[in-house]
Parts: sequence; C-alpha cells; structure tokens
Amino acid sequence: GYLLNLLLQYLAYPFKIVRRSLIRGISRLLMALESDNEMSLRISKIAVMNRLTSASILTICILFSGGVSAQAQKPLTLNELIGIALESSPQVLAARDQSRVVKGQLSTARAIPNPEFELNTGQQRSVSGPLTTGNVSSWSVTQPLDMPYTRYPRVNAAEANVRAADATRIAFEIEMISRVQQRFYELMRREAELKAAEEDLGLTKQIRDRMQIRYDVGETARFELIRAQTEFLNAQINAESSKLRVEQAKGQLRQAVGHNLPADYEVVSQTLKAEPLPPLPTLLSELHAQSPELQRAKAEVEATESRLSFEQNSRLPKLSIKAQQYNDPNFSDRQYGLVVSIPIWDFKGGQIAEAEANASKAKNQLNAQSQSLEQQLETAYKLYQMTSYQVKILDQEVVQLASSARRIAEVSYRYGERGMLEYLDAQRTFRVARNDLIKARFDLASVITEIQRLRATPDWIAKIESGKQ
Repeated sequence: GYLLNLLLQYLAYPFKIVRRSLIRGISRLLMALESDNEMSLRISKIAVMNRLTSASILTICILFSGGVSAQAQKPLTLNELIGIALESSPQVLAARDQSRVVKGQLSTARAIPNPEFELNTGQQRSVSGPLTTGNVSSWSVTQPLDMPYTRYPRVNAAEANVRAADATRIAFEIEMISRVQQRFYELMRREAELKAAEEDLGLTKQIRDRMQIRYDVGETARFELIRAQTEFLNAQINAESSKLRVEQAKGQLRQAVGHNLPADYEVVSQTLKAEPLPPLPTLLSELHAQSPELQRAKAEVEATESRLSFEQNSRLPKLSIKAQQYNDPNFSDRQYGLVVSIPIWDFKGGQIAEAEANASKAKNQLNAQSQSLEQQLETAYKLYQMTSYQVKILDQEVVQLASSARRIAEVSYRYGERGMLEYLDAQRTFRVARNDLIKARFDLASVITEIQRLRATPDWIAKIESGKQ
C-alpha cells in the first residue's frame, strides 16, 4: 500500500508542475494582454488626438484660404484700379524719384559757399646774423561771396527745373490714368459683346431645335434646317471668340495696372457717364492753362533762360573776403583783404553760346508742343461730336427699329407669313446694329478719356494728389 501510494504521488508530481506552469503562463498572458490593451488604448487615443489636430489645422487652412480667395476675388472699381496703378507702377515710382532728385538739386543751388581755412606752423632758425630762434605759425580764412548776379539766375534755373520735373511726373501719372481707363472700357466692351453673343447663341439654338422638330415631322425643307444649323454654329464661334477677347482684355488691363493685381481679379461693371463737354474754345483755353506737358515746356524755357543769364553774369568778377595772420618770435602780422577772380583767359564764350542754343531750342519745342496738343484736341473733339451722334442715332433709332423688325419677323414666321430666311435676316440685322452700338459707346468713352487727358481734368489731378498722401 505504501509503494502504491508513493507511485501515485510520483505520477501526480509532473501533473502538478504542468498545472503550475499553465497557471503561471496563463496569468502572464493575461497580464501581457492587459498591458497590450492599455498600450493600444493609449496609442489609439494619441492617434485620435493627432487626427483631430490635423483636421483642425486643415479646417483652419481651408477657412483661411477661402477668406483669402474671397478677398482676392473682390470686384474692383475703376478708381481702385487707378489707385493700384499709381501706387505700384515702377514707371510712376521712378518719375516720383526723379522729381525728388531735382528738388535735391534745388537745395544744392541755394547753398552758400563754404569758407576755406588754412593753418601753417614751423620753426625759425638763424642762418647768419643775430636772429631770434623759435616757432612760427600762420593761419588764413577765405570766404567766397555768392554774388547776387550769379546766385539769383542759378536758383531760378533750379526752381524752374523743379517745376518741369513736377509737370513731367503729373503728365506721366495722367497718362497712366488714361491708359488704365482705356483698358477698363475695352474690357467693358468685350464683356458686353460676350453677353450679346451668349444671347444670340441661346436664340439661334432655340431656332435650330425648332427647325429640327419641324424637319422631323416634314413641315420644312432640309435647306432651312441647314441654314439654321449654320447660324447656330456661327453664333457658337462668335461666343467662343468673345470669351477669348474678354480674357485678352483682362490681361491688357492687368498689364496696364501692374502685376500686383491678382490674375483672377474681377471688376465692377460701369459705363462712362457721357456728360456734354464745353465748346472747343473753352477746351483750348483749359489746355493752355492746365496741360502738364505745356507747363513742363514753359518751365524748361524759364530754366534755359535763367541758365543763359547765369552764364552771361559769370563773366563778371568773383569776390572773396580773406583774413590772415602770421606769427614769429619777434612780431605778429595780421592782414585783411579781398580776392578778385577776373575772367581774362576764359570769357565764357562757349558756355554762353551753348546756353543761347538751349534757350532757343526750348522755345521752339514749346511752340511745337502747343501746336501738337491743339491739333490733337481739335481732332479728338471732332471724333467726340461724331461718336456722340452715332451713339444717339444707334441707341434711339437704329437699334429700336431693328429690334421691332426682328419681333415682327418672328411673329410672322410663327404664323407662317414669313419664311426662315427673312427671320434670320432680321435677326442678323439686329445683331449688327447692336454690335455697332456697343462699339460706338466704347469709341465715345475712349475719345472722352483722350480729351480728359489732354485738358488735365481736375478730377484726375485730385486722384494724383490723393495718391501721393
């Protein structure tokens, strides 16, 4: 019995060891699974937080980019485009810098000559005889005098150059305003043509579809269907060409304003208020009084005349006041004097001849500029009268008559009193009259802008001065 019990214990011992090992392994496995679950939970939380952070950043970026794009796509008015051009155009900024350069030259012309100081020192030694030995020194002061007969012509010439530079800057900025305004109205014209072309495309599409139905049921001939399809294709080509012309006009306007204008900009549609202009004599008087180009030419004449007076007066003596003192061991010597520069060898012959030629040249250029501007204004005024008459006749008579004829032809065609060819001819006539009106309005805006540029409209001067502040 003892041996049997011992044998059973011996056989049960491995099972106890296996059971303990299994219990330990299962407990370790459970602990490992708990730790893995905690780690995976932490990792999942971190991943969720990262995803939320990324989503928040993405949302903020989308909102920010949306706000920026909305701001960039804000429609711009004509005055805003002009302001951008005046503030960012490199040519305008260069013209303003040149004006400041000339003002610096005026400060130089008004400056008083600087005095000249001289100081010497040394030793006195006796070579022969009983002379006192010691230190010696001397000093001198020379003050050139700015003589009135040379100062006033020099300052007057510099002031005239400043006026000429300011007039040049204003003329350039007025030219910039005119260029931007011309390109803006060109864009308005192209957009009006595109709108009209899209209307024609929709109308011809309706006619083509209607003719297709009538042809399918046998109510019309194939010739009329082909004619309607041809008109639709022509309208489609015209609409695509109008879109390209709009993009081209936007590119030209952006080139005139400057590349600070975004490429995807939009403008506020507005037309020129064609107010009646004053008579031609009034415009000519305003031209002579306000034109910056004439003011520049007049200032250049004044500058060259002052320069000629300066060169002629330069032949007169130049004076300088001088004071000096000499000191040695035995005595002190003090002197006062007047230094005179006399033109003996150089009598300013070449400088005077050059100044006379420049003065004559400036006067001739003034006369030529005045005649050229008067001729341009007279030509522009004649064009203004002609285009105003064209806009009036086209708007009040031709387009209305063509529209009435189109409506009559359409009603007659629907009731079978007229054929398709007559209806299409009436539609084409209306289209031509409407396009002529659009072109005439643009020509009127263009010629009014040119007259405003020539006469230097006070409104434009106010825009320039407000842009400088």
